[in-house]
Order: sequence, then C-alpha cells, then structure tokens
Amino acid sequence: MSFALVPFQVDHIIARKHGGSDELANLALACLHCNRHKGPNIAGIDPPTEEIQPLYNPRGDAWGEHFRMDGALLVGLTGVGRATVQVLAMNEPEFLAVRETLIKEGVYVPV
Repeated sequence: MSFALVPFQVDHIIARKHGGSDELANLALACLHCNRHKGPNIAGIDPPTEEIQPLYNPRGDAWGEHFRMDGALLVGLTGVGRATVQVLAMNEPEFLAVRETLIKEGVYVPV
C-alpha cells in the first residue's frame, strides 16, 4: 500500500557531482519532498552540536540506530539522524498531519 501523492524518485545517495555512481548500491527511492530538500547534499549540520554530519545512508546505516518515532514526530537520535531530519525537512507540518492520520487509521505503526 502506498500513500505518496506522486511517484517516488530515484535518488543518488552520493550525488554524481560528489563522485557517486549510478550503481544500484548508490541508489534509493525517495519521496519528491525529501529528494528536493536533499539535493546533492551528502552532509548537514547537527543542530545541538553544530557539527557537520553525514546524512543517513539507507544502504549502510541502521534506521533504529539513528531515528525513533515519538507519535508522528521523527526524532533523530544521533548527529546523522538529527542532520538528516533537518536537511530533508522530515517533520514539516503537512508530514506530521499525514503521519498522525495514518496512525489514527491504524495504517501506519510508528517504530
């Protein structure tokens, strides 16, 4: 079951401009919103430490190590998680509203 209003896009985890390849290991599906916010970024700023952190890599990083759900809110647990949430704008109000609705309907279970 899919809840995306537009098709997912193929994203280069490491952008070609940074030496990333078109190999499957460097590609991931991303929603339009997250992909547009990520752009060619491979890092972001961890808000509490103000240190540069790499963005979450879905091919090598463990989701549960870097993120947790607090209801509909996505919480970064590490510098990588916090920087990724910020750069991809993953907690914008419209995303929180959709997640809240899906949770209420029992369709989405926060992990």
